[in-house]
Amino acid sequence: MKKTKKRRFKFRLLGYILLIFLGYQISFNIFMNFRLKTTNESFIRALLIDSNYYMLYEKKASNLLTRVFSKIIDVNKPVTILDNVFHLKQNKIDNIDIAYVSNPNTETIEKNPEVFLYNTHQGESYEGKALEGYNITPGVMMASYIMQKKLMDQNINTLVMEENINDYLNLNNMRYSKSYLVSRKFLEEILNKNKDLKLIIDIHRDSISKEKSTININGKSCAKILFVIGKEYSTYQENLKITNNINNKIKEKYPSLTRGVIIKGGKGNNGIYNQDLNSNITLMEIGGEKNTIEEVLNTIDLIAPILGEYINES
Repeated sequence: MKKTKKRRFKFRLLGYILLIFLGYQISFNIFMNFRLKTTNESFIRALLIDSNYYMLYEKKASNLLTRVFSKIIDVNKPVTILDNVFHLKQNKIDNIDIAYVSNPNTETIEKNPEVFLYNTHQGESYEGKALEGYNITPGVMMASYIMQKKLMDQNINTLVMEENINDYLNLNNMRYSKSYLVSRKFLEEILNKNKDLKLIIDIHRDSISKEKSTININGKSCAKILFVIGKEYSTYQENLKITNNINNKIKEKYPSLTRGVIIKGGKGNNGIYNQDLNSNITLMEIGGEKNTIEEVLNTIDLIAPILGEYINES
């Protein structure tokens, strides 16, 4: 009789432990769902605000209950920039396909990158409506991811800066004018890890009229590009030579697409743009504030194969 009672007690104890465990797991899962953005639109908005937002997904992924149920059904897992590089199911804007469908091997890219893309002025935006179903104004960060996709299609491993420069400025009470100091910090970290980068591009957009920043090529409206090289450092001629090489390649195929290469220095100009860190760094302005993301995409479609050609020659 005593043995039977002991067994019942053990079963009850195990049952209570199981209930407590399940209660904890379910409560944890509900709490995480409140914090997570479970739609693509809200997720991308959160990601643009906080570059470490994906860590919440890593935390949720470590949850035992989530792992068990993920074997049965994939719940609350929106498409992410980090996982699929803007995999947006062939969104169409004005009859132009924007298909960020690449799902690159992140480990391979990080071990052997050839190109690094970043945006010192991450907040620079383009005019026009956001992507269909997305309440986010397209900007230079999106241009970087589009460029990454186009280069990855050519088997050129390409990294994009994920750190949030604006957050860093705000947290450290730094003015917007100090953006180049912040991007320099992140750039140095990348260069220390990757000694063999063949091309590093700081992507911006200009602040000029639509007439000056736009050209029609093959029946498509394209955003003109402009290269900027600073001259306030001793090795600027090396950066200028590489940039002229790329610009000339573009000019050979699409003479009206490029606005050329300008050299900046002296009072009132940055004059360095972090290009003193590596001879393969250049600054590219794609279009202006009045251009749309469709026009930027059309331009990247034209120049990405040329950049790929340059990388392969390098």
